[in-house]
Amino acid sequence: MTASQTELEKQLIARIRRDGRISFRDFMAAALYDAEFGYYNTERRQIGAQGDYYTSSNVHPAFGAILAQAFVELWQSLDGKQPLTLVEMGAATGQLALDVLQALRDEHADLFLEASYTMVEQSPVMRARQKEKLREYAAQVQWRDLSELARKPITGIIFSNELFDAFPVHRLRFSRPCIEEQFVDLKKNQAEKPSEIAKETPALDGDTQPQSLTLAWQAAANTELHEYVRRAGVRFVENQVIEINLDAINWLKKLAAAMTAGFLVTLDYGDEAAHLYAPERREGTLRCFHRHTLTDTPLARIGEQDITASVNFSALMDYGNELGFEKVSYERQTNFLFRHGLIERIAARAASGTTANLQDRLAIKNLLAPGGVSDNFRVLIQRKR
Repeated sequence: MTASQTELEKQLIARIRRDGRISFRDFMAAALYDAEFGYYNTERRQIGAQGDYYTSSNVHPAFGAILAQAFVELWQSLDGKQPLTLVEMGAATGQLALDVLQALRDEHADLFLEASYTMVEQSPVMRARQKEKLREYAAQVQWRDLSELARKPITGIIFSNELFDAFPVHRLRFSRPCIEEQFVDLKKNQAEKPSEIAKETPALDGDTQPQSLTLAWQAAANTELHEYVRRAGVRFVENQVIEINLDAINWLKKLAAAMTAGFLVTLDYGDEAAHLYAPERREGTLRCFHRHTLTDTPLARIGEQDITASVNFSALMDYGNELGFEKVSYERQTNFLFRHGLIERIAARAASGTTANLQDRLAIKNLLAPGGVSDNFRVLIQRKR
């Protein structure tokens, strides 16, 4: 083993030598969510200036305040007589929850007093950070697993901010006469039990490293993947690579079981299938982030960098409709923020003198400007009756 390899990479090499190659989806799941060494389960800071990337919820508190206002409007259209019930999935640092709760307390005190706020968070590290950040709101906040909610379905609003783009994805390539799926394997001269892989891609972490991993392709056998491609309704070009997020569909099924009635609000990086799988995106949308640097090397720094892929909102709408989630609206995040009063909030802050410091002004600009954090995000609102 070389010193440059992470502990998780060593474990994956041993696993593949023992059991054979694994799908890219399973590799990504380990890289992000391994109980001991996965990216989201370590103590390293992922978000913010000291981390690897920024999120909308960590850019400016106005983002959470606008979401709070949108939730109140949705709730009043549903049944304003019941206590407001919010469920946030994948709450990261807890900053968005803090901003939403503060806005409810300051702007909707009547709803806030009886409101409940449930966090669905798998990472023990993130749960600990959330509990520390939200200790002031201990009376309103609780932590649950999705399976617990399914045992007692709610009427409420379930939402997520940049959750689905962190789910592990399958990667497919269109290579006539078949569709191929990507796997992670040892280089052929290293494997004790060589997999019957039809075609290999060059290793992304160098050819000189012993006991190294490589990406490889073989005919896709999973019928769910073929069904997903069929439903996408997009004509693909030769050798085009796409990502398929079956985990997101399975998550939708769990959400349907956890909700009697209410709204599902999804904020994430992505697009509809026709744009997401356009011919000009021949290499797919998979991206890696390390210390605010964007790369396309998923086999580097395994467990120490973020790996993400754009969300197919067409699939969320299509499969969601079958599960009882009717589309209410779908739009760019920037439009959503404008529609719910971002400009008015900025004007109010300016009038009160609270946007005097440069950091605050730059944060607001990042929510608004072309190419800023909101520019490529979408907001999907679905309703279950």
